[in-house]
Amino acid sequence: MKRKTKRKTVVQLVCVSASLAALLWLLGKIGWATIGHALGQVGWKGLFALMLLGWTESFSDGTALWVVMGQRLRYGFGIGVNAAGSMLNLILPWESGEVLKGTLLRGQFGTQSAVSGTILWNYIFKISRPAVSLTAALCGGAFARHTDGFDLGIILVANLFSFFPYLVLRVLIRYGAAAGLVRILGILPVLRRHSTHWIESARNIDREVRQFWHHRPADYLKVFGLQLVARASGWASIYVALNALGTNCSFGQASLLYAAVNVADYIVAVLPARVGVSEGTSYLIFKFLGLDPATGVIMYVVLRIRTILANGLLTPAAFFNWKAPSTSDDRPAG
Repeated sequence: MKRKTKRKTVVQLVCVSASLAALLWLLGKIGWATIGHALGQVGWKGLFALMLLGWTESFSDGTALWVVMGQRLRYGFGIGVNAAGSMLNLILPWESGEVLKGTLLRGQFGTQSAVSGTILWNYIFKISRPAVSLTAALCGGAFARHTDGFDLGIILVANLFSFFPYLVLRVLIRYGAAAGLVRILGILPVLRRHSTHWIESARNIDREVRQFWHHRPADYLKVFGLQLVARASGWASIYVALNALGTNCSFGQASLLYAAVNVADYIVAVLPARVGVSEGTSYLIFKFLGLDPATGVIMYVVLRIRTILANGLLTPAAFFNWKAPSTSDDRPAG
């Protein structure tokens, strides 16, 4: 087991190093002077607007987590936990930030509530994100001038497929994925000793996730609405960033780019690296749409810096000594 974990870590380190090297090569190809000039072109007004949008996204997602947990955690702690998870997701692959969220929540609410709360947030995220992305693709098709019909068709179809993870997760939750996974892991000696407890906890998690809509429909809609606001902030960020870089990007173009970048992120999510891969993907997307690919890389670098600044200022709140109401390990998030 330790050897397998070590091998996985080595693979991740190699892939992250290769991605960083590729990013440096790509930035070097664009030209450091060009990049420096572009960053300077953003200016204080552009940075201020991007920071406001970044904080809107972070606070909306953090508030959604607060609602999911039944408002039983301190609001500032919820914002900090979400920001910490987002920071880690910028660097590490495979939604490592969601694991961090669950770990931080576990310290105050126990394993069951932390896991079910994290799953619920991501479950709704799996439908709110593609909903906004598909809306952006439709807006791009309606308002973007001189858009190739074939390119638009590919983006629209790809955005329809982006609902697939939600459908898969819905089926898994319906048939008790957590309990099934624990049964499979029960072959491990560590879990075998307490298999009855773990299976029962997993069943409770499956039940809480399945019944969230039926027991708390208002909260479900609140979380969905807050996540829509957060994703719309990301959509607006692309428009603001590109215009701050002096591209005179239209709303239609920005919408199409947002939709394309969102679909590409699904592919990036399964790769063992993040930094460098996303920038390279932006390069290809801009080239695919007949735009300057160098601008795509610079735009992503600007947005990454913005996200690091915005979430970096909020993340420390996750590590304050917040006092939460006493809860047992079996108290549900719902």
